[in-house]
Amino acid sequence: MEKPKSDNKNEPKLHRGTQSEDVPRVRNVLLRAICAVYLMAFISFYCQAEGLYGATGILPANRILQNGTLKERLSLLQFGPFLGLGGEGHAAIDLLCLLGATVSFLGLTSRAHCRLLSFIVMWTLYFSLVQISQSFRQQADYLLLEAGFLCILLAPTRLSDGRNPIEDIALLLLKWLVFRFMFASGSVKLASGCPLWWSLDGLQRHYETMPLPTSYSWYTYQLPEAFHRLSTIYVYLSELVVPWLFFAPNRVVRRFAFGWHVFLHANIIGCGNYGFLSPLVLTLLVTLLDDDDKLLLKLSRDTPGTTTSGNSGVERRSRGGTVRNQAEANKDYERNANRILKVIAILMAIGSWIIFGIGFSTSEDGYLTFKANFSRDQYLSAMQTMLRVAPLLVFGLLVRKFLNLLSFQDTVGSLAEGPRQFMKNLGLLISTIVAFTVLFMSIVPHSRLLPSTAISSPVMARAYGGLHSLYVVNQYGRHLTKMRPVRREIILEYADDLNGTWQEYGFDYKPWTVERSSSLPYAGLYFPRFDFKFYDGAASKLDAQKWFYPLVLRLLQHQPPVLDLFDDRNVPSKAPRFIRASLYRFAYTTLPTKGTSGAFWERERLGDYFSVFSMDASHLQEKLKQIGYWTAGATESARDNYSWNWLLLWLLDAVRRFVSSIEGSYLLTGLLVAALTLIYSQCHQSHNEK
Repeated sequence: MEKPKSDNKNEPKLHRGTQSEDVPRVRNVLLRAICAVYLMAFISFYCQAEGLYGATGILPANRILQNGTLKERLSLLQFGPFLGLGGEGHAAIDLLCLLGATVSFLGLTSRAHCRLLSFIVMWTLYFSLVQISQSFRQQADYLLLEAGFLCILLAPTRLSDGRNPIEDIALLLLKWLVFRFMFASGSVKLASGCPLWWSLDGLQRHYETMPLPTSYSWYTYQLPEAFHRLSTIYVYLSELVVPWLFFAPNRVVRRFAFGWHVFLHANIIGCGNYGFLSPLVLTLLVTLLDDDDKLLLKLSRDTPGTTTSGNSGVERRSRGGTVRNQAEANKDYERNANRILKVIAILMAIGSWIIFGIGFSTSEDGYLTFKANFSRDQYLSAMQTMLRVAPLLVFGLLVRKFLNLLSFQDTVGSLAEGPRQFMKNLGLLISTIVAFTVLFMSIVPHSRLLPSTAISSPVMARAYGGLHSLYVVNQYGRHLTKMRPVRREIILEYADDLNGTWQEYGFDYKPWTVERSSSLPYAGLYFPRFDFKFYDGAASKLDAQKWFYPLVLRLLQHQPPVLDLFDDRNVPSKAPRFIRASLYRFAYTTLPTKGTSGAFWERERLGDYFSVFSMDASHLQEKLKQIGYWTAGATESARDNYSWNWLLLWLLDAVRRFVSSIEGSYLLTGLLVAALTLIYSQCHQSHNEK
């Protein structure tokens, strides 16, 4: 099969790969990394599934599977009763999570299992789980499902297969996805008119008010104001300027954009417990690299089963002077690329200096001063242009790759070669239609970042709504639109006497105490969606967070699955009579204060988030009925009328009991370490065999 031509005619032939080696390293590394992200997502979901979606959980999945809309009921969990797993318990959820974790672990560690079927299975399983996540659904879920769907277009039947003709189109759509995500995250900040973002104080405030901060955030918060304002400018450049370099024809420029964003998201992983969101973005950034990039060459050499004979083939041609000519052309290309990169860096620096009015004060201290030299109207006008240009740019690139695909198909053969060739061409046609459909539908959410650019076509809106219901195309950038000026936290309290002492429920990851050991925990790549949800609740009224009423009910019932979502050292030993929630203002301590007390936080009670509830409180029962919450027999244990598959139920229950003794972040870290160990042992064995 003939290799498709390079898109960049100006690059030397050495950069396009050699005839003796055409390994799709970008595809292979990206697919393996997506398997790792899926593993993080499945394990994070599994560890909290019983308390969130079990029969005695906060929002039982059965409510959606029986009473939801048809779109909501599109889930493999509907087949639970047919497998003998019952219709009300969490066994079916556990099965889907464990299957997904197993497939993703195998795909990460074994080339033989990183294939098209695996990605179809992982996407279907995770889609089924997200369908029942209800109020605890997060932006990371949307991004993973959209990226996972595009990986279905990218994935070969086997990872060892050669290049797929649709590969370049799929990689471009993944690049467009990460562009949309980053650009949306940046454009809404200034478009919202938030004074903190306009004064360049938004990032410093973000360190204190982000959903689940870590100690790294506290230490970064203590740095000088000038550093934070320069960092805010760096964020603007990262989200509004550098993403345009993703589509640069020059590989050195793209590599610069890759390194820039790796640094950005490494800091995001360190400062906040966002789970698999940043690792997923980093995975999508692999699309900025080329197959012969040094990083990917190193990873390929360290991966068993990868052919590296192509390099030796190049060396054998050195007598004829071919390598010398290619090396000289390569040096010229690198020199020109570095000049372009320097020009870009200088323009970014000068532009930032002028646009944000960076200067020095006239005082003796000579500290940095900042003043935005543009108005909100000017910014919105520039955004309108960029929002319209970006889809046109990607459409042009997609058409170009499609034309290359057609010319490539001319060399493959025709229908006369038989049914196999026909099915192959039919598959390419369907994949191409899907790719163009996804691109056109993604323009709808991309254009909604500003009201003036939103597409008003009802046909496009309905088509987008259909794909969005499957989470194939989604809208991003809704977070961090307006920075919170202060941090508020909801603290749950319990007591047996209204006039007695109120005790606090402890949390694993959410700030709730000023004690150093529990105030800023680090979850790593584990995503604690239960603790994360309290961030939304603290900024809104109780009625806007309807999941709170079922939570109170389960706490009054003293349900163990829900109690497992909390810090087990700070929960009551028996069911309390009364539950209330207080609203606190949290603020970081300063360096001198921390040196004295050792605490990261100072807190002040602002008042009640909701008043006292008890089991016989009519107000609580009323609210539960209003949201359609099933209360009949709520104090009873789950009843699985169709749970005849006792062997599978026993196995799932045994795994659940074993896993519940391991904290979620430790479990995930252990699995990732085990996967890396297996990969390393395979590499070591492969090298020894050579």
